[in-house]
Amino acid sequence: MTSTNDEEPLSFFAQFLVDLFGNGSRVPGDTLDNAANDVLLSTQLVIATAIGLTCFLIFCWLRPRWNTLFAPRLRLRGYTPEPLPSSFFGWIKPLLDIPESEILDKVGFDAAVFLGFFRLSSKLYLFCGIAAGCIRIPIWIYMHIYRFQPKDPGQTPQEGGGIGIPYPNDPVLLETEPYVLVLSYAILTWVVSIAVYVFVYYNYKSFSAARQRYYLKQRNTVVARTVMVTSIPKEYQNDKALASYYESLGIGEVESAVVYRHVRRLRNAIEQRTKRLRKTEEAYVKWLGNPCTDENYDPEALLKEVEHKTSTNPQDDPEAGTVNPNTNYLKEERPTVKTGFLGLFGEKVDAIDYYYDQFEYYDNLVKQGRRSAYVPTSVGFVTFANMSSAQIAAQALIYPKPFYCHSVLAPEPRDIYWDNLNFRAREIVVRQVLIQIVVILIIFFWAVPLTTLAALLDLNTLEKYFPWLAHLAERNQLIKGFIQGTLPTLAVTIFNSMLPLTMLYLSRLQGLQARSYIELSAVSKYFFFLLVNVLLVFTVAGTVSISIDDILTEPRKIGPILASTLPEVAPFFVNIVILQGIGMFAVELAQFKEIFPAWFKRLLLAKTPRDYAEASTPPIMKFYEIYPEVVFIFIVCLVYSAIYPSILFFGTIYFSIGFFCYKYLLLYVYFQPYESAGQAWSLIFHRIIIGLYIFQIMMIGFLSLRNDYVLAGLLAPLLFITGIYASIVTYAYHKFTNYIPIQLIRNEEAKDALKKKKPPESGQGNGKATVSSENDHDDGSEQTHCPKGILDDDLYHAAPDLYTDYSQPPMTLVPGILNTGMRRYGPPALVGILPWLWLPIKRSQAEVDSTPGFYRALLGMNRKGDQPMTSDEENAGEETSARHKFLKKWYVFRSRHDTQQAANERIQQEQAADENDPSNPHKTYFHHPERPKPNSESVTLQPVPESAPSAQANDQPSTSSAAVPATDESNSQPRSRDVESSSKSRPLSVIFENWAADNFGDPQALEDNLDA
Repeated sequence: MTSTNDEEPLSFFAQFLVDLFGNGSRVPGDTLDNAANDVLLSTQLVIATAIGLTCFLIFCWLRPRWNTLFAPRLRLRGYTPEPLPSSFFGWIKPLLDIPESEILDKVGFDAAVFLGFFRLSSKLYLFCGIAAGCIRIPIWIYMHIYRFQPKDPGQTPQEGGGIGIPYPNDPVLLETEPYVLVLSYAILTWVVSIAVYVFVYYNYKSFSAARQRYYLKQRNTVVARTVMVTSIPKEYQNDKALASYYESLGIGEVESAVVYRHVRRLRNAIEQRTKRLRKTEEAYVKWLGNPCTDENYDPEALLKEVEHKTSTNPQDDPEAGTVNPNTNYLKEERPTVKTGFLGLFGEKVDAIDYYYDQFEYYDNLVKQGRRSAYVPTSVGFVTFANMSSAQIAAQALIYPKPFYCHSVLAPEPRDIYWDNLNFRAREIVVRQVLIQIVVILIIFFWAVPLTTLAALLDLNTLEKYFPWLAHLAERNQLIKGFIQGTLPTLAVTIFNSMLPLTMLYLSRLQGLQARSYIELSAVSKYFFFLLVNVLLVFTVAGTVSISIDDILTEPRKIGPILASTLPEVAPFFVNIVILQGIGMFAVELAQFKEIFPAWFKRLLLAKTPRDYAEASTPPIMKFYEIYPEVVFIFIVCLVYSAIYPSILFFGTIYFSIGFFCYKYLLLYVYFQPYESAGQAWSLIFHRIIIGLYIFQIMMIGFLSLRNDYVLAGLLAPLLFITGIYASIVTYAYHKFTNYIPIQLIRNEEAKDALKKKKPPESGQGNGKATVSSENDHDDGSEQTHCPKGILDDDLYHAAPDLYTDYSQPPMTLVPGILNTGMRRYGPPALVGILPWLWLPIKRSQAEVDSTPGFYRALLGMNRKGDQPMTSDEENAGEETSARHKFLKKWYVFRSRHDTQQAANERIQQEQAADENDPSNPHKTYFHHPERPKPNSESVTLQPVPESAPSAQANDQPSTSSAAVPATDESNSQPRSRDVESSSKSRPLSVIFENWAADNFGDPQALEDNLDA
């Protein structure tokens, strides 16, 4: 390519990158060839750095001032990480120092696997980048300095007799390309492939061991001892018959069983009940305001009056005819509503009475429906007494006929997608076939608008339709760089942003029974969409020398076309990696997608305490959207690693920044309501194998185009090695990552039996016991929290603010059912906890006046350094006395107790009442009711300091013990890590107050001192 006088010479660094990593012969009008220009690469770097740095600085400023949005997990009662310093940059090092074990304990195994993939990728590409540099830099020095310099300063290397370092597929210079450079392509292919084999193998091995440890830690939970059974024969479609059948197989003792039932009509009634409840709460807010500062307002008394009206027959009690008759002393006028069309016509009535009467009607309808009989489905859950029995049942053939009694390890109750349990097996098969056809059609037809977009972003096309824009781009290299380098990347990103939700919706229609199954299915669909439409179709459509018609008329050209065009578009994918890594991760960290919805919800939509609590609920991480993009970037870096090694450098930056950003987001922002125990890794592994095949096939075609069939043949064995490698690793570790070896379970059971036989240590037989939840390792070491379990009912409780006290959990899993009700393997419509009336929050005028500004309080913002953020001095290592720590904990505890502890006790009472009601046909069926079983009132309590007394402190009997978990007398296997409670057990508030009185004196006096 001849140099012109108006071309500016490249800088030494730019020439070094171009020569070292390839620079193409520029076909005029080729969009992606223009992207290879170092000016465009520099422009992309500048733009991405500007975006990333700006968003990061905004995040650093907002983080300590908006805990509700940027650290909502610190507001949760359970599994909260250590607060970070509130200084501008002082939080970075403490975040990096947080160990992986803390991520596993406080966020879950899914989060640990996700971050582990970032760590694996950054280490892998750092190693490959160093190896590529060691191979290519000597070649560049030899070619660029000693042999291929132009004879005249005004000439290019080609004009002066040198051949330079051509772009890998330069059609003019293929024959003159030095052999040592071609050889480096083959060497790098082997090096990168072997590196992937080694790094991925050891990661799979460590993942398998970690998953087994994770399962063994929660071996006594219900989810670890339960299997989900599908296609149950009709004769076993009731709880008792199903339990009897599985116990008759000799697998092990069955503790309980439940068969799911068709409850669609009941779900509709629950949703209508929730709508009327929300309307009633809004009416109360119109009447009293939120918060209510009236001194005469007593929310507890008002709630009792409302519930008294609900539970009392108006004929027996005339005062029960209206809601809250004894609150007429309140100054505000009660709101009214018209009963006609859209509230615009009809009679004007009291809004509170009108909506509450409707709520009461649906509430009674739901109560009646929960005592009715329903048609069973062919899906059920069997809970064994031991984990080993569940492991055996999940791997064995159960029924003598095919397609019946298919047993798998059950997902968590919160993970179950209950709507899909109504489908029969044949219907699920039909749905899956139809959905797969729809997905293929979407992938095929989506290429049409995508290829059109690629063509429109070509500079020649823009000159045809927008000549002024093309003329402006020719005059300004920065604008040209934006149009040809950044704009295509942004356009593809925005255009594809609507795909994840589409794939998620299609996965739900398939009939998959668990949310994690649905999410992983959406991940697989979206990944293949990106692979086909972005890596392949967009690549081919972006070059002017190749058209879709050529491929359709001569399919044999697909291989050579891909081998020819994939290298040419490498700069485009480098731009994607740069923009996503340097720019978009910082945007994700700043949570602009969450800020504006949060503003909108709290400023315009939120009215009631429930609305404010839901607006402040930690967001759920969308793995179905993030995983495909991250794995796709991994594949892109792998495919171009040998022919364009600079992508390894940017890939290392991408995964390093991504690890840092998502480590913060997972620890302090995102909340996952269910746990799949790292099922995503198996999917990631197979996608890596697909990427290896694409990489190796492309490199074989790449070398074949250079007529170097010897080197191409030397790469062919890699395809067989990859296949053998994938088969061996899958065979060796696939079952280990899904099941637990029986020997390991027996070893843990033996340890449990040995612990049970040990005599109680000092302090345990003195009538005192501490509240414990099995937080000890087997080796005696302690951990702050045990793994996430299914009975963590208080995870959503947060510190009260001005507009809400967070007394009730949200309803994000099943409409009309509190998340805390997802603790049993039964239809949530039948056994879940229903929300109750949430009255406006009472606050004194002094509390309102002391808040940090109206809009900041309304948005949930706080003053810099306010709790739950700690001060810089505390995080710098300043020791705090035990008394001061207790005072802070005690103050927070007392502020929450009145509402949140009362709500917890109410939930426990409702669950116990349902279980003890003899007329309830849907209570848990225990196959051996005469034996001790986990009490339905069990509640997960937070750890109390070691010296804290238990419910036995004042000679009160208790059913829990610090040293020995609750056990079944007929079996040495501990039943659950949850603290058992009975009618004689005392509330946590009494336990805490007794401990405080013994150690620090009168708690009320301490609280008064703290206030002072």
